[in-house]
Formats: sequence, C-alpha cells, structure tokens
Amino acid sequence: MKKLFGTLLALLAMFTFIPGAWAEWKSVTNPTQIFEEGYIQVVGVSEEGQSRYQAMRAATVVAQRDLLEIMEGLRLSGQTTVRDGMLQSDDIRTSISGFLRGAMKCGEKYHSDRRYAEVCMKLNIRGKGGLYDVILPLIKENKIQRVAPALPTDYYKPKLIPKVVGTEVVQETVQKKIPGVGGKPAIVTETVTETAAVVKQVPPPAVIFDGLIVDVRDFKFRPALVNTVVTDGEKVVFDPSKILSAILVERGCGGFTTDPGKAKALLESWGSKKPMIIKGVGVVKMTNAKVSPDDAAAIYLSDQKSNLLANAKVVFLLK
Repeated sequence: MKKLFGTLLALLAMFTFIPGAWAEWKSVTNPTQIFEEGYIQVVGVSEEGQSRYQAMRAATVVAQRDLLEIMEGLRLSGQTTVRDGMLQSDDIRTSISGFLRGAMKCGEKYHSDRRYAEVCMKLNIRGKGGLYDVILPLIKENKIQRVAPALPTDYYKPKLIPKVVGTEVVQETVQKKIPGVGGKPAIVTETVTETAAVVKQVPPPAVIFDGLIVDVRDFKFRPALVNTVVTDGEKVVFDPSKILSAILVERGCGGFTTDPGKAKALLESWGSKKPMIIKGVGVVKMTNAKVSPDDAAAIYLSDQKSNLLANAKVVFLLK
C-alpha cells in the first residue's frame, strides 16, 4: 500500500510540473469580463533564476500589485473610478483596502528548470465576502457618488393622464329668458354648438414582464459597481437602492453580456420567464443607461406587479 501511495504521489508531482500538463489559469482583467464573470483573476510571474521561496514570494507580490491596479481602475459610478473614490472618501478607502487584503490564491507553480514561479490570485466581486458585500453599507448609506437620488422626487413615476385621441362636436338645445312686451319675459330656444375633447383612459399593460434587458450596444456604456437606468429629466428608473440587500450581494446591479442569447439565459437562471427587451436611447455619464419615457412607464408598471427591480433581474446588453 505504501509503495502504491508513493507511486501515485510521484506521478502527481510529475503531472504538476510538466509544462503544459497542468490546468492553465485564466486571466480576468477586462472590466466587461470582470462584471460578467463576477471576479478579477491575475497571474503573477517572477523573474527567472530564483529559489522556490524567493520566486513564489516575488510572483505573489506581482499578482497583488496587478490586482490593486485593476481594482483601482474599475468604475464606481459615472466617471468615478475606485481610485478616485478612495481618494475622496475615507469610508471607501477603508472598505476597499480591507477587501484587497482578502485576495486569495487560486494556484501556484514553481518551474524548476528555469527557476521561476507563477501565482494565480483572485478577488470576487459578487457573493459572500465579495466586493458588493463589503461596500453594501456604503451603498445603503449613499456614500458612493450618485448611488441613490437625494430626494424621492428624483425617482421616475409615470403620470397616468388620460390620452386625448381626438375631438367631437356636441350640440345642445337650451332655453333662455329674454325681456318681452310689457315687461313680461319671453322664452326662446337656442342651439349651442361646442367642441369637446375625446379622451381614452390608459389601460394597464397587457403583459406583465418579470425581467429587463436594456440594449445599449449603440452607445459607449461602461459596466460599473453602480449602474442605473434613467429617463428624461434625469429621473431614476432603477438603481441599487431598489435592490434587496441579499440580491445586491449576489448579483450586483444586474448582469452584463454582449450576447442577446446569454442575456435571456442569465435572466432565466434568475427565474425570469418573460423578459422585457428595451432599446436604450442614450447614456448619461457613461454608466447610466437612458430609456424613453414610454419604456420607463412600461418598466415601472411591470415592476409594480413582478418586483423585477428589487430582485435585480436586469441585464445590460453591451457592444
């Protein structure tokens, strides 16, 4: 048994250190990819000609440096990056610094032939212990720039006013008294013609949607820790303040993808059976998708029935 165990260990060691025979680590460093995958992953590489301990230590430092650089370059909201936020706010700096210390190794390897090391390190954006979990109090307390509107009136709410669809001519016969002969009043009949507006009450939506895909492929939209949907007058249709805390930790501000099929599949995995697909009409400050007032009303009315916004069943479709 000991001989068999030793043989297995030797084979495992050979497999681990044969170049190309071990599983390669995938670098996840592009912002769109980071928000789509839900984590940052880098591979630090040391200089050659070092002992195992020195090479591992050096590769770890390189990976940590790369993680910090990528993390600082992510957008908080609008045109503000994590780096900007850390400079502007002690709360943000403290939270992010603590989060970076929680980076975990996802693999390491020492190449004895050329005496250098590779170390894989990872930071989760979503999930327990991820970035959204760390900054959740800041989001709820509105300590990240433009996370939530300052006033309730900043939120969008449709004006359900009856729609004028035309006019019609209305004739009415009325009787009037006029002075008559000898001071006695006389009664005459007149026909009065008036033009009246014909109105139509706005009916409730025929279909209740339980998910939302916002297509912003025509614009320079950027994934961020805080993405919003707005409409005319900078009225906010959707932002993190509408998301349940547990959902925000798991999904952030929703999903991001460049593929319509993946957008639908992602919503389906979240329980959405009837997603609404809306074409954005613009982008505000790079991270706020703008929709038309009609589409904003459709989102609002469906959300009243399905709570799609509170559950962050929102996917941004990017180019």
